Amino acid sequence: MPNDRPERKDPLWELAAREEALFLRRSSTRFLECAIHLCATHMTLQEVADLLEEEAAQLRRYS
Repeated sequence: MPNDRPERKDPLWELAAREEALFLRRSSTRFLECAIHLCATHMTLQEVADLLEEEAAQLRRYS
């Protein structure tokens, strides 16, 4: 299977990789915002905040 990365530094490939990473980051953030909004439509804001704090604590513990 051929490697998609060129052997030498290719400015176009580097730009594409950087833009892809930014797109994925923005998409992930948007997904998270939508998930939070969905939770807030079926839970109290305090419950959502508590849930997010629990998730953040787990991320910090395992990072």
